[in-house]
Amino acid sequence: MLARCPSCRNTFSTERAGRQNCPACGKPLVVPEQPAAAPGPEAAPEAGTPWERRAELGTWRAWTQTLNLALLEPGKLFAAARIERTSDHLWFAVITTSVFWAIGQVLERAMLSGQREQMRRLLGSISDNPELSSMMQKMIDTQAAANSWPVVIGLSLLTPLFSFIFLYLNAAVTHGFALVLGQSKRGFPATFTACAYSCAPLVLLAVPACGSIVGVIWLVVLTGIGLKETHRISTGGAAATVLTPYVALCCLGFVAAAAMAMVFRNAMGQR
Repeated sequence: MLARCPSCRNTFSTERAGRQNCPACGKPLVVPEQPAAAPGPEAAPEAGTPWERRAELGTWRAWTQTLNLALLEPGKLFAAARIERTSDHLWFAVITTSVFWAIGQVLERAMLSGQREQMRRLLGSISDNPELSSMMQKMIDTQAAANSWPVVIGLSLLTPLFSFIFLYLNAAVTHGFALVLGQSKRGFPATFTACAYSCAPLVLLAVPACGSIVGVIWLVVLTGIGLKETHRISTGGAAATVLTPYVALCCLGFVAAAAMAMVFRNAMGQR
């Protein structure tokens, strides 16, 4: 800080306030305390996503704008999200996932309605083993029963419940790994926000066959971006948090497959 001697009028620099001697004339003086610096401007609060402002935008417009941001500008969406609005995030994820999941089930059932008869004809042409034919016939009948219209409609009506369970399970697992890796900077609400808005690509569940695969991969990518913005962590930390559960799952699957193969081999060797 700068101080001025009242005796010789010399201006000098000092690192402390209080009683001291002037470095020019040697006379004692008192350097007053400097006023505390005004605090810098705090980080502006999140403005809120379109879905969180649906009261002013309208539900349909808010949903479509949020979906577009999630798919095309996810960083902007997650940076604007207000992590305390958990109920809003829950509704966005459940509505988006369940509606398009139900549509996908109905479309897939309609498109595959003739699959049972085709499989029967194929079975009759390639298999002469009665026992094998009987076993495969039972498998086809079981699959057909699972894909019947009553079952499909019943499952479609339950998609909101399945979506709710999936969302909280995904958020819980992701947050658990975030805690283990030291990446949970703003608590579970931030993780839940990232997981909820990352459900936007699940609109592809309405596309039979490959839609679900693309949607899930896109969801994983968006979750990483969401964690980076909502927890304000590094890209590497977010990627590790998202990918570690899948790596662990793959390892467990490999171990389970190896164990099953060993059991099967031992059973065949005892015959």
